[in-house]
Amino acid sequence: MTLKYEQRQSSKLSLICGCIGLVGCIAAIATDFIGIIVVEKHNPISDTISSLAIEKAAWIQDTGLDLFAAGLIACAIALYAWHLGKTKWKAGTLMLALLGIDVLLIAEHNKYAGREDVSGAAIHIYCVYALGILFTLVPLLLAFGLRKVSRKWFRLSLGTAIAWGILSPIFFFIPTSWDGIYERFLSLIMIGWVAAISVLLFQRGQGVFDVSSK
Repeated sequence: MTLKYEQRQSSKLSLICGCIGLVGCIAAIATDFIGIIVVEKHNPISDTISSLAIEKAAWIQDTGLDLFAAGLIACAIALYAWHLGKTKWKAGTLMLALLGIDVLLIAEHNKYAGREDVSGAAIHIYCVYALGILFTLVPLLLAFGLRKVSRKWFRLSLGTAIAWGILSPIFFFIPTSWDGIYERFLSLIMIGWVAAISVLLFQRGQGVFDVSSK
């Protein structure tokens, strides 16, 4: 009875966290579109996402990032409870939670992006560097545990890590006339992976599969 109770609780946790993750992904995309419409003269091709947070409507972009960060942390909590590995799995879920905190810090310091006269600008760029490193490691480390769910999930997570690891550093060499659209392209890679994981959590919560039997 105790085992069944724990399985039910794990399913509920997966369902709730999966929903939070999906809401965060939708919010991140929706607020970017809203910001582009609301902020005058914002060019999504040449202007970065951070530039939306400098305007009067900065709260829109910040809200989206905060909700996305909450989704990342929720996914980390639910995945940790799956116990699909030891060191790699635990490290991956911990880094996923740290990634959520990092996104929160980025949202808080977005208004300083590109400014060299304030300390907040340094914090912002360090957080961006951390994001690049963390999101290379998170899907890579979790891929090995996700193989216990199916090889499809292993390949998806590993492929995401490889693609991100190759493509994200290029952002710093993209001409400023194109860095906005490239940043949004990279953002879609991250959001896509988080959305996929959120769907997986949702499916687990609905009893589509049982991780305890893997």
